[in-house]
Amino acid sequence: MRQPSMIVRGATALGLLLLVAAVVGPSYATRSGATPRPAVVATVDLEKVFNEIDRRAEAEIRLEQQAEGFRDQADVLRSEAELLKQDLDLLVPGTPQYQQAEKRWKQAVLDYRALAEFSKAKLDAKRAAFRTQIYQRIIDAAGSFCADHGIDFVLTDDSVIELQQGTDLQIIQQMALRRVVYANPEFDITDDLIAWINERESSPVRARGANDP
Repeated sequence: MRQPSMIVRGATALGLLLLVAAVVGPSYATRSGATPRPAVVATVDLEKVFNEIDRRAEAEIRLEQQAEGFRDQADVLRSEAELLKQDLDLLVPGTPQYQQAEKRWKQAVLDYRALAEFSKAKLDAKRAAFRTQIYQRIIDAAGSFCADHGIDFVLTDDSVIELQQGTDLQIIQQMALRRVVYANPEFDITDDLIAWINERESSPVRARGANDP
């Protein structure tokens, strides 16, 4: 593991955090009577952490299993609707038998569409819940990791994200949202954090709640 010797010295590309350390740090030290010290700063590729921790893969597997179950139900309803349509085509339009068959067919179509809409909404809500839970786990784990390694601040390194193609306004908006222009790779803890999280998440004594992803 790379040693997190990320002591901010002089002017660096992380000017914003230096300003925070210069203003907030001495103020706190003055109030507490502690000796001021340089802030220890690290960066992390949050998207990579989210995509590569084992818990995310587990959540995706569970979501796919639920999606497969919905697809199986939808296939049954679609087959029923198709059979009813075939029966309908054999009847004479306008007759009582045709009207009854048409009613059953339309109801089957409505049931199929309702299930499709319900399953999409259900999976979207479940995916959002999983994403929120995983994100919170990353934040909590990052706090513990930093406490163990003496790190004071962690920045999301959005300098690694490429600008997406778009209109001139969209490009300007993407640029305006950037918070890190450059980050020295030596300060990056992404891989170490991923390994640290996966090691602890895979522990056999890890407690899991009923709603864990």
